[in-house]
Amino acid sequence: MDMKKIVFIAALLTPFTFHLSPCQAQEAGSYNESVLVRGSYRPDIEQAEKINFPAVITDTMNMVERNFLYSITPTRLRALYEPSRIKAARIIGEPATKLYNNYIRLGMGNYWSPLLDLYWASTRDTKKTYGVRLNHRSSWSSITPDDIKNYYGLTGVTLFGKYIVKDLLQLSSDLSFEHDHNLYYGFDNATLATVMPTLTRDALELSDIRAKYNIATWNVGVRNMELDANKLGYSANLRLSDLWASWNQNEFNLNLSGDVHYGFNLGDKYRGVAYLHAEWDGYSHSAYADGEMPLGYTPAIPTDTARGHRNIVKVNPYADFMLGGFQMHAGFTAGWDAFTQGSGTIFRFFPDVVASKELLEGTLVLSLGATGGIDANNWNTIRQVNPYVGPNAEQRATRHYDFSGHARWTIGRKLEANAEVSYCLLQDDLTFMLDPDYSLANVYRPVYLDDNRLTVGANLAFVNDEMLTLRIGGHYYSYANIDYDVTALMPDAVLYRPDWDFLAAADLNYNDKWLFHLEGQLLGKMQADAGEELPTRFGIGAQAEYRHNRALSFFLKLDNLAFQRYYYWAHYPSPRAQFILGLTYTIN
Repeated sequence: MDMKKIVFIAALLTPFTFHLSPCQAQEAGSYNESVLVRGSYRPDIEQAEKINFPAVITDTMNMVERNFLYSITPTRLRALYEPSRIKAARIIGEPATKLYNNYIRLGMGNYWSPLLDLYWASTRDTKKTYGVRLNHRSSWSSITPDDIKNYYGLTGVTLFGKYIVKDLLQLSSDLSFEHDHNLYYGFDNATLATVMPTLTRDALELSDIRAKYNIATWNVGVRNMELDANKLGYSANLRLSDLWASWNQNEFNLNLSGDVHYGFNLGDKYRGVAYLHAEWDGYSHSAYADGEMPLGYTPAIPTDTARGHRNIVKVNPYADFMLGGFQMHAGFTAGWDAFTQGSGTIFRFFPDVVASKELLEGTLVLSLGATGGIDANNWNTIRQVNPYVGPNAEQRATRHYDFSGHARWTIGRKLEANAEVSYCLLQDDLTFMLDPDYSLANVYRPVYLDDNRLTVGANLAFVNDEMLTLRIGGHYYSYANIDYDVTALMPDAVLYRPDWDFLAAADLNYNDKWLFHLEGQLLGKMQADAGEELPTRFGIGAQAEYRHNRALSFFLKLDNLAFQRYYYWAHYPSPRAQFILGLTYTIN
């Protein structure tokens, strides 16, 4: 063998190191992982499965997204046809695929509802990634009858970035600003004429019934890049946010959290990882009542400034491991609630245990869990749950103990069924009632109660070779031991909570060119204030997208095709059928 061949073979056998760089997701707050791989590299084509995630059209029509206790878990099912394995082939390295690092989405709907979504990020880099996202959606029209104005708007901008320091540490940060406004439009002309006979709706100043919210947030985090489970891994995060709103409301939040983990042996057969999560969540708020209050406020206006400081501390040690065929998550949470003022510091232990086991060759998975925690109902959280809440709302923390069971059954290769049951013990559970201090009966205040909630749910999913997906499911809710904090208010139901819900949906992907979605929803009756009952809400929605090419696509979103004037909050009628038509374009 001559010298040239010897040198060539030696070059092929020489190991080298390569890096898989971190990837920045498009949505703020999503989880990103970085992987560092070292070892010999052989350019072989290995067996792989196609991953197909159709584009999702964001619902731009609703002012606030409702967070129901509805959980259909999409699960990827195996295709019916499994081709035989092809022997790996060596290939010559190819140039990296071109990345499209930007898009702009524009749309317009009835009720004068414009939409803008702009995204730009840096391209492929092993050390850093950065970008910006800008979004806007609003509506500037009226709801008939009575020419009720339902103006609202949401505008936000986010800057984000990550940087890896010498393959040892990952630094990340994002800075965002959001402006949000809506109207207290929940009164009719007859009520206005009775309460304020000298004032008409057309003569109203929007500033008298408009709530504005501005929130600026800065997140910064650091974590090590050590992937060996036998070595120490850690991360630390800092979040600063400031909310300033109409009627001189201000809320500053400082959140510090950190995690450490370390691998361990469990006998000779099993391994596990131990974790420790600690978090401190502190709030400082003030609201100065200077005579500027929403229209219809009747009590005398106080002249002092309401101030307060609140905080929650949580420590959560746990471990994940296999034991006797069970996949175990075992730990506990110790929580100190100094957020609920007037109650001192409330200390609680919460379980954090989940056990899962596969049966019938993995087609049936059963799990049981006991968990719990403390959730702060701060001003920013309260107004997102109910956008019609008044200023200086009462704040408390909800403490909950959750006991649940879940079963997942894979029926063949196209069908999956899920069933769940949970029982929750809640203290200072959040709901709402109309505030009697407002004569127009259009402003809400939070009320808190202790109650027990039983939830029983099931869903069925059918997937046909990634082209057609069908889902159907629902939940039933039952409440017991209801105890409100308001002495004069003792209803036998939890206000503004449905007894049941139901969903049926279908998705069709035709050649990755045409995407269709159709869904129907039912929401059971809800108990409202003063013995009122909100009727069953039913809705039909649809959306379609046509992908002309990799750079251009068109979409159509339709909502409330049943043309019903439903109510989620008493005195606040919804618009009837809505649509938005638009396009998404990527600049090469």
